[in-house]
Amino acid sequence: MSSAFKEGAAEIAAKDSLFSLRSSRWRKPLRLRGKGPSWAGLALLVLAADIVLAAAVWQAVNFFSH
Repeated sequence: MSSAFKEGAAEIAAKDSLFSLRSSRWRKPLRLRGKGPSWAGLALLVLAADIVLAAAVWQAVNFFSH
């Protein structure tokens, strides 16, 4: 093989490894961010529904007891 071909192949391999390294760094946090907010959002939704239901029951008890 010619030395120019070897140098070109080495540059491509280096760029490809840097690209895969950068993309792997960005992919993992995005996956975690994608899963994290869905669980946190679901927990906040359940908490908000619980608070609203508790307030509604509180008002109903106050209304019917007085």
